[in-house]
Amino acid sequence: MKFFIMSEDGGLPSASDFISSLSARWPGATVKPISNPQRSYALEFSIPMTDSALEGLLDRAGSSITLEGASLREIAGFVQWCRTLVPSHLPVIFCDESMNGEVKVTPVMTAAEILEAFHASGG
Repeated sequence: MKFFIMSEDGGLPSASDFISSLSARWPGATVKPISNPQRSYALEFSIPMTDSALEGLLDRAGSSITLEGASLREIAGFVQWCRTLVPSHLPVIFCDESMNGEVKVTPVMTAAEILEAFHASGG
């Protein structure tokens, strides 16, 4: 299943800032820029996690990140980290591809709170 982190007004960092932050947090991550301007994604990344690898795509407009491959617990940890990259006044939404689970992620939420809220919302 795919999951999404979304922010309005291009609130997510630029591709270059995202790469710097991601590499600092997860030195073992691999990142591949997507140079085809016809694609809506600026880069793809893979992060080795405890249970598996988290695969992701950063949207060119800075409005979303698509995630899959890791456990929901590990994804919630990534969402928490991602929230720190977005200005606190901009909303951040975490949801699954069918929109069964949806969480408005606040700057102070822990990964456990994100996961709990996701399950409580139907995810």
